[in-house]
Amino acid sequence: MPGLALPNHDAANNGFSYPRSTEQTCGQKSRAQLSPDDELSAKESLALYCKPLELYNIIRQRAIEKPPSLQRCLRYKIEAKRKKRIQISVSISGSANTRLPAHGIFPLHVLLARSSKDAPGEGHSPMYRFSRACVLTSFCESGDSGHTEATFTIPNMKSLSISQVRSLDIILISRGQGGQNLSENCSENHAEYSSPQKLGGQCFWGKIPIDSLGSSLDCVTLSLGRTVELTSEISMNPGFIEPSLLEHDSCLTFCSLKANATGSYKLKASIDVQEAGARDMRLSPYNIYSYDDVPQSLLPKIIRLRTGNVLFNYKYYKNLYKSEVTEDFTCSFCLVPCGSFKGLECHLTSSHDLFRYEFWVSKEYQAVNVSLKIDTRREELPTVAGNDPGSRVFFYRSSRFKRCKISETATEKTKDVYPHITELGSPGMTVPVDQDIVEPRSPRN
Repeated sequence: MPGLALPNHDAANNGFSYPRSTEQTCGQKSRAQLSPDDELSAKESLALYCKPLELYNIIRQRAIEKPPSLQRCLRYKIEAKRKKRIQISVSISGSANTRLPAHGIFPLHVLLARSSKDAPGEGHSPMYRFSRACVLTSFCESGDSGHTEATFTIPNMKSLSISQVRSLDIILISRGQGGQNLSENCSENHAEYSSPQKLGGQCFWGKIPIDSLGSSLDCVTLSLGRTVELTSEISMNPGFIEPSLLEHDSCLTFCSLKANATGSYKLKASIDVQEAGARDMRLSPYNIYSYDDVPQSLLPKIIRLRTGNVLFNYKYYKNLYKSEVTEDFTCSFCLVPCGSFKGLECHLTSSHDLFRYEFWVSKEYQAVNVSLKIDTRREELPTVAGNDPGSRVFFYRSSRFKRCKISETATEKTKDVYPHITELGSPGMTVPVDQDIVEPRSPRN
């Protein structure tokens, strides 16, 4: 059957070891211990899966042309996609920046902005459009985690090669105020500092292109839920920001011709990169697995295969079971990728309710135990019981067509009418007509 390939061997003999729990695993009785009668009964028990699989195969074929719903619109698919996005945190270390200007660098605004291709005029940088501005008021060593780090979220690693992502830049804008540490008055002035309107005027600015981070990121480390630590050296140049653009369109451009300061300085920024769902990954025992014994050349492939692997155990006669493994959290019945193990659970229970499921996760496996419901064997599979559904007789009863009866009172009223014909040329005069000449009119006519 498409969508489900049951192996020809028992999972009891495949070398896998499961936690010894009757609630999680199926029985592991070997087929070699079965008598001939039990062998026949086991085959008949396993054949009970055929009818539901035929039904789901028909539904799957119909869904190809007319899908009942868009997979990308399902909530668990959206959540799984969001967890694959990349989270970038930017901070400034005081120990790494020993040569700073006398006027200081704080408050330091950090923005995730999208740049346009053309500059608005001579001496201007490209136009940048942003949605949110984070403000740093002290170095990361100060311990004030609320105002020493700026965090942004960008699309996943596959999207870093798209032109829309390539136009993203992290913009740093420094409006130093005498080198003072602003963390002392941070709670009072943070809302004022973080206002976009405060960006206008003289400043020093620099940028970190997002596409430059893509070549430095380790995909293997990110897929394991770990954090990649990078250091970027930024050239801070003097510029002037027009306040009028900030008030209306959340846009800014830097004009070097209006800058009062001269010269530039280097600023080293610490960048931490991880997947947005890394914290949730660490909560699952399946993701605690160590890859120390895996060769480095095979590590990316092993991680990709193992991350979405799900073991399906199909229970049948006397706790025997067949097993198969799917990749990328794919449903074994309709081959739909569900994005996560939680999404697979939602999909199976809502779309394939002819079976009963047990979901469990250990350090070695993500598994689903599948068994037939009792009602399914009796009602959905009549062929196995010897009743051919084609020989069944179905009766259909329809109510009789009710004809409209002619009312006698309507005919009587028609006979009692005495019509009058008005002669031409004398609208005020009428001539009575003999009643015997007038025929009663039937309602059908």
